[in-house]
Amino acid sequence: MGPVLSGQRRRLYVDLAVISRHDAGTGIQRVVRALALALTEAPAEQWDVRFVAADRRSLYHVISWPQAGEAIDRTPIEGRPGDVFIGLDFSLDTVRFHRAQLARFRRAGGSLWFLVCDLLPVERPEWFSVNNVIRYKAWLEIIASIADGFLCISEQTEDDLRRVLAARFGLNDGYATRIVPMGHAIMDSMLQEAAAAAPPTARFDMTQPFSLMVGTLEPRKGHADIVAAFSELWRQGAEHRLVLVGRMGWQIEALRDAIRNHPEHGNKLMWFDDVGDLELEQIYQACEGVIIASHAEGFGLPLIEALGHLKPVLARDLPIFRIHAERGVRYFPASGDAAMLGASIRDWVTDIRLGRAAVTAPDANWKKSASVILDALDHQPEPAALTA
Repeated sequence: MGPVLSGQRRRLYVDLAVISRHDAGTGIQRVVRALALALTEAPAEQWDVRFVAADRRSLYHVISWPQAGEAIDRTPIEGRPGDVFIGLDFSLDTVRFHRAQLARFRRAGGSLWFLVCDLLPVERPEWFSVNNVIRYKAWLEIIASIADGFLCISEQTEDDLRRVLAARFGLNDGYATRIVPMGHAIMDSMLQEAAAAAPPTARFDMTQPFSLMVGTLEPRKGHADIVAAFSELWRQGAEHRLVLVGRMGWQIEALRDAIRNHPEHGNKLMWFDDVGDLELEQIYQACEGVIIASHAEGFGLPLIEALGHLKPVLARDLPIFRIHAERGVRYFPASGDAAMLGASIRDWVTDIRLGRAAVTAPDANWKKSASVILDALDHQPEPAALTA
């Protein structure tokens, strides 16, 4: 990073190429939206925050987000000493389309940072579509060659990133990393208009107890294990209800059919694939507890969202979830059959109803997340030579 002229505000270009066009409301997009909103509160005397987007035909340019996301000025952004571009959005394609523009930005004295949520498409490609693995690997190769730093959502993601960069690209230094603590308040991640909207009408009886799972239905999320465990409990006469909130993912057709054709579908088993953030907030508030069954995660946003609502959590026993044990999270064996998992769920629900499963809320919030990002940008080392 070159010298910043005295009295000159640093321009912070925040990439929102995906959510400015289509906000699907997934966990990643809640994170991106929350961080972007928090960054708007950056010290105005130091930072000039500008949201940017690009597509196949248009280079990165400034947009009017969080309004309509339309272009304010279609003039392509250019860097100068002190400027920073943050690849906050999961812009696999636009980064590839406009690699040359980003490289020019850096050569002009700007810095390039990218948010990294996990390395799973590289490490466990069988869990993802072939096309998404190809796109992710291309994105990772590009950012490995041009980035000054990486913002990681957990210590595990930071460790995985450093290991993968060394193994795949021979990179052991020449870049910075910073762990960004994740907030948990859904309302703080919502645009003002959405947050002020009238609460949606409940689509099921939320006055009766139910366990909740939140997340896109995909193989690694473990929904099949939980549905099988609840099915075992229902065969034994249990009245426990299970509510799934998440969009239809990939490689999940068999589970989709099993849910829709389940004898308890619409009764003790419910799946909603089009829940907005305001409705999700209501469901979190009403649920009895939250189950986290992922086989792997870079962080696990629903877990911390559940703790933020002071809801008991039952999670698969993985290191990434063990870091929350001191807050009262319970665990079930990482591997086990439906009967074993069903017993864990039954015991957990019993403890909830006896008041023996209390949890404590996390300390982090999105404002703190943004301050950590800005601190990382303030203290980044001198950039290595550009290889792009």
